[in-house]
Amino acid sequence: MDEDDNELVVTDDVPETTSDVVEQVETDTSEGVDEAQTESVDSTQVVDEDIERRIEERANKLFEEKIETRLIRDRRKQEEKFNEKLEKYKHLENIVNSGLGTDNLDDAISKTTEYYKEQGMSIPVFSQQSVLTERQERILAEAEANEIKECGLKEMEEEANRIASIPLEKRTAREKLVFKSLAEELISRKNISELKAKGYDEKILDSEDFNRFKSRFSVDEPIVDIYEMYQKLNGAPKKQEPKSPRECKR
Repeated sequence: MDEDDNELVVTDDVPETTSDVVEQVETDTSEGVDEAQTESVDSTQVVDEDIERRIEERANKLFEEKIETRLIRDRRKQEEKFNEKLEKYKHLENIVNSGLGTDNLDDAISKTTEYYKEQGMSIPVFSQQSVLTERQERILAEAEANEIKECGLKEMEEEANRIASIPLEKRTAREKLVFKSLAEELISRKNISELKAKGYDEKILDSEDFNRFKSRFSVDEPIVDIYEMYQKLNGAPKKQEPKSPRECKR
């Protein structure tokens, strides 16, 4: 037998010395620690993102509750002031009715007007006009509408429905402006939602050309129908259809 046959065959994967063995163990251990640390960092990042999301959601909820509380408080103050003034007028009405022998305000006004006319006094025609200018009313209405919008969709719908229940001729100038602003916002959100549901780009609503085209239709016309007509006439971008699995493989 040759001496070469008695020699052990040593592969490259087997450490040649004890120090090589120690070095390989340390390397394997280090790699395992690195992997564990990476997994730990990933899980920590997920936890942090979840905490941040919850904090943001909570902050938004608190903000909405604060706005809603403020609106309720402001309305309550307005109602209290109105009721205080109304009590004074009611008291005056009782005094006038007692003095003139009338039992309702209309008769009291009529008799009082006739009396003072007989005395040669000119009674100015009463005009129920706001003491605020049109510009001031518009600014206040815009601020009120924005506060309602910040409270969310439910608050917007409730306030719009409340004003809508008031006959048009009995609405104040501010109520008309607030209703117009809320109605426009509700219609805009509805249009965006319907376009997205069909896969259309809602950014088309920012186009002046599209809005001019849309103005030819009534507000009851579905926005999707208007969009599709505009698409046919003007070549608006078509919605992107999802690719089939076969096309994705190519």
